[in-house]
Amino acid sequence: MKILEHIGKIDLDRTESERLESMLNHLHDVSSIVHALDECFSLSITSKDGVILYVNDRFCELSKYDLEEIIGQKHSLFDSGLYPTDHFNSMWHLLKQGQVWQSELHNRAKDGTIYSINATVVPILDQNGCLVNFLSIDIDITDKHQTEKALKQAQKNEFQTTVKHLQNAVFKYRKNEAGHIILTMLEGKLAQKMGLSSNWPRESRLEDLVSKRTFSYAAGYLERGFAGEQVNFELTLLEFVLLVHLSPLFENGKVTEVIGTAIDITERKETERQVKKMAHYDDLTGLANRRQFQKKLTETLHHSAQSQESFAVMFLDLDRFKNINDTLGHNTGDLLLAKVALRLQKCIRRADIAARLGGDEYAILLPSITHEQAQLIAERIQKEISHFFLIENLDIFISTSIGISMYPQDGLEAETLIRNADAAMYFAKESGKNNYQFFTSDLHRDMSNKMMLEREMHRALEQGHFHLDYQPQIDIKTGQTIGVEALIRWNHPKIGPVSPADFIPLAEETGLIIPIGTWVLETACAQNKAWQESGLPPVCMSVNVSLRQFMQKHFAEQIEQILQRTGLSPKWLDVEITESMTADVAHAEQVLNRLRDIGVHVSIDDFGTGYSSLSYLSRFPITKLKIDQSFVQDLTEHHQAIVKTIIDLAQNLNLKVIAEGVETEEQARLLRALNCTEAQGYLYAEPLSSENIKKRLSGL
Repeated sequence: MKILEHIGKIDLDRTESERLESMLNHLHDVSSIVHALDECFSLSITSKDGVILYVNDRFCELSKYDLEEIIGQKHSLFDSGLYPTDHFNSMWHLLKQGQVWQSELHNRAKDGTIYSINATVVPILDQNGCLVNFLSIDIDITDKHQTEKALKQAQKNEFQTTVKHLQNAVFKYRKNEAGHIILTMLEGKLAQKMGLSSNWPRESRLEDLVSKRTFSYAAGYLERGFAGEQVNFELTLLEFVLLVHLSPLFENGKVTEVIGTAIDITERKETERQVKKMAHYDDLTGLANRRQFQKKLTETLHHSAQSQESFAVMFLDLDRFKNINDTLGHNTGDLLLAKVALRLQKCIRRADIAARLGGDEYAILLPSITHEQAQLIAERIQKEISHFFLIENLDIFISTSIGISMYPQDGLEAETLIRNADAAMYFAKESGKNNYQFFTSDLHRDMSNKMMLEREMHRALEQGHFHLDYQPQIDIKTGQTIGVEALIRWNHPKIGPVSPADFIPLAEETGLIIPIGTWVLETACAQNKAWQESGLPPVCMSVNVSLRQFMQKHFAEQIEQILQRTGLSPKWLDVEITESMTADVAHAEQVLNRLRDIGVHVSIDDFGTGYSSLSYLSRFPITKLKIDQSFVQDLTEHHQAIVKTIIDLAQNLNLKVIAEGVETEEQARLLRALNCTEAQGYLYAEPLSSENIKKRLSGL
C-alpha cells in the first residue's frame, strides 16, 4: 500500500511530527504502521465509502464505545452536533483526490461527553495508485482544549475555581520590584500529583522553589513570556517531563503577568525514546543499525575533512554462519550473533561505533586511527572471535573475515568507503576466510575489471557475442569421431578473445552462468540436430553444466524442454557434471534418475580430482567417467596406476571411460595399453567450428 508518501504532508506540532516521522521512517506497509502507532495514537481505518473497518483500543477508550458497536458504522456515530451537515464535504473531496486532511474535531462519546482530537486522515493507495481506504491518526487534545477554555474563563474572574479541576498544572508569575520572578499561583491536578500545590510558600521567588539547574534552564523562556511572546518548551521537573506553554497577560499594552500551563508528557517521552532506539539500534544485538552507522560515518567524514585525520571503516562477516543456523537452529544463531556483538564491543575503543548491518554482517567505524592501529584492532577481533562460544551447553567455534578501507586514501565519500571495505571483506573470504584484508589499488583494479567483465557478459548474451566450438572425441582403437564436446568461446568486438578461465568463474559468482548455460545447451542441441538433418553420421554432444545449473529445482525438466524445442533425440546428448555436484546425494540421485528416464547420458568430468563415495557412485545412473587431463599429461608410474584404477572401476560398473588432454602419441599408446577406449585432445583435434566439424564428419 502506498501510504508513506503522504506522511510528509502531515502537519502536527513539532514534537508529534518528529515522533511520527521517526516511527514511520522504516515501515513499509499498513499493518506494520498500525502496529507501530497502536500504543501512541488513536487509529481508525475507513473504507472509501466511509464505513469504519478498524479501530484500536485507544479509539474505543476515547469514544467509550465497544469495538463491536463501532465496526461497520460511519463516523456520524460520533456526531457532536457542533458542525453543519456539509462540514465534512470538503474533507471527502480532498481525500478522494489523494491528499491528506487535518483538523481539530469535537466528537460525542457514548456517554454524551465531548472529547477533542487532532485528526490527520491519510489516503491509502494500492501499488497502482488507486484509492483503497483511509487511515485516521488521532491525538487526544481534550485536556488541551479544556485548558484553553479554562484560560478564557480566567479572563472572566473564574480562573482560580476552574483550574483546580484541570488534569494539567496551571500557574501564574510576575516580576517584583527587584526584578525577581515571583510565582503567584499554582493549581491543577498535575501539580497535586507532583506534590507541589500545597507545599510552596505564596509569593515565593521561583529560583527558591526549584533547583539552580532547572531555574537556569527555564529562565530564558520565562523572560520571553515577559517580552510578550507565546512560548512552548519542555521541562524536566522531579521525575516528570512537562510540556510548558506560556501566555502573557497585557494591561494597557504592557505585560503584567504570564499564565503558564504544564502537561505531563513523561509517558510520551519514554515512547519517543523507545522509538528512537528502534529506529537507530539493532533489536537483537543492541548495536547501531545500518541507518545509525551511515549517519555516524557521515559525521566522521565531515570532521575528518576539517581535521585532516584518517579513519577506518571495517566490514566483518562470520564464516560459515549459515551452517550453524541450518544445523543448530535460528535461535542458537541469534544467541551467537548477540554474543559476537558483545565481544566486538570489548575489542574497540570508546569512540568507535560497532553496528550490525543485517544477518551475520557487522561494521565498525574507527575514527582518528592509523593503518597500523586499525590492523591491531582487526587482529584483536580475530583472536577474540576465535575463542569458542558457550551457547546452550554447546561449544561453538566460528571465525570472521574482515575487510578494511581507510580515509582518505581509499575514498572520500561514505558510499565509496563502504563499498571498498565490503570488497576487501569478500577478498578476505576468497583468500581462505578467517583473515583480514585492507583495500588496495590492486583490489580496486580487480573489482573494476570484474564489474566491466560482468557488464560485458550481459551485453554478450544479449547481442550474441558468444559462440561454440566443438572438440572431437575419438575411439582410440579406430580413430573414428564418436562425439564432440561443446566449448563456449567469447570473442569480444573490442578487446578480442576472452578466456573461459576469466569469465566462467565470474559467471558462476554472479549467477549469469544460469542463462549462459541454458544458451549453451540449446545451441549445442540445435547444432547436433542440424548436423544430423544434413545427412552426417550422428555423434553424441557433450555439454558441461555448472553446479548452479545442476542445483536448479527443474533442471532435468529444462533439458527435456530444450530437447523438445530442438528436436534432438535424448540419446545424442551427454551432460557432463563434476564430482562435487554429487555431494548432495539425495538431490543428485533425484536429478540423475530423471535424466536417465528422459534418455540423456551423464558423464562425470575431471574424475579423480574430487571426492566420490564409491557406494554412491554405484547408485547413480552414470554413463561415462572422464579422466582428468592432469593424470594424462604426466603419465608417470604413479599416475598410470591411478588411470588404470579408474578404467578398471569403470569397466566393473559397466561405464565407458574417456581420457581428456591427450597431446602425444606416447600418451595415446599408454592409454591403449591400459585399455582406455576413448580420448580427446590436441593429438586428435583442437576445438573446431561447427563448419569444420561438419567437414570432419563428412570425411572431407
